[in-house]
Amino acid sequence: MPRHEAEAVILRQYPLSEADRIIVCVTREFGLLRAVAKGARKVRSRLGPSLEPLNHVRMQFYLREGGELARIWQCELMHAYFYRNTTIERAHAYSYFAELTMEMFQENNPNPLMFRLLLAVLRAGERRQPGEALLRYFELWMLRLGGLLPDYDHCSRCGKCVKQSGFYAGPGAGQLMCDECARSQGVRVGEEAAGLIRQALARSPEEFVGLVASGRAAREMENFTQGMLEFHLEKKLKSYGAWKLIKGMPN
Repeated sequence: MPRHEAEAVILRQYPLSEADRIIVCVTREFGLLRAVAKGARKVRSRLGPSLEPLNHVRMQFYLREGGELARIWQCELMHAYFYRNTTIERAHAYSYFAELTMEMFQENNPNPLMFRLLLAVLRAGERRQPGEALLRYFELWMLRLGGLLPDYDHCSRCGKCVKQSGFYAGPGAGQLMCDECARSQGVRVGEEAAGLIRQALARSPEEFVGLVASGRAAREMENFTQGMLEFHLEKKLKSYGAWKLIKGMPN
């Protein structure tokens, strides 16, 4: 059975038996990976402490060709994000990052840019309290790197430039329209929100979270990214609803 080595971020873990765990992680080299960690639930396990959610690790594992589950042989902790300066807001934001990553990554299909994005957002969330801006940043870049974010510069019908004026977006069609062509149909993204989207796609996460958005622009960005994600994933993510609940925000 071939042995592999990969850089990974642990996303979820589930009990398999009294001693073992199933680990779900995203790797730079292999994409989404599900693996068995033998003995990880034992008190003196050498693997257990390294395999906690949101740990950045380097691990070695066995995987048969065509197999569904790898077997973790060795794991080295590089950085633990979840347990550093943890607040309830940070815990729920990180849980959302993990769930969205699981949905957007494919098994046996690496996406190094998405992997770098996850690490960058986790680092930003560790240094600054992760709020709406960081969630919007992660959503926009996940959509873009997944090939699900069209070029929102010109009206799909008349060709008018809408960079400065804002637009109406139809997530299902992957198109946008100017005010005249949309006739109030679709998700409205106003001038301020459209500018913030451009800023998010041009800045690092730490730079973007320092920008201030009005309440209206924040809601328009949320409606836009959440609408796109819900359409492509065909569901709402439970962890996002939980994050809004602890923030006292209406669903």
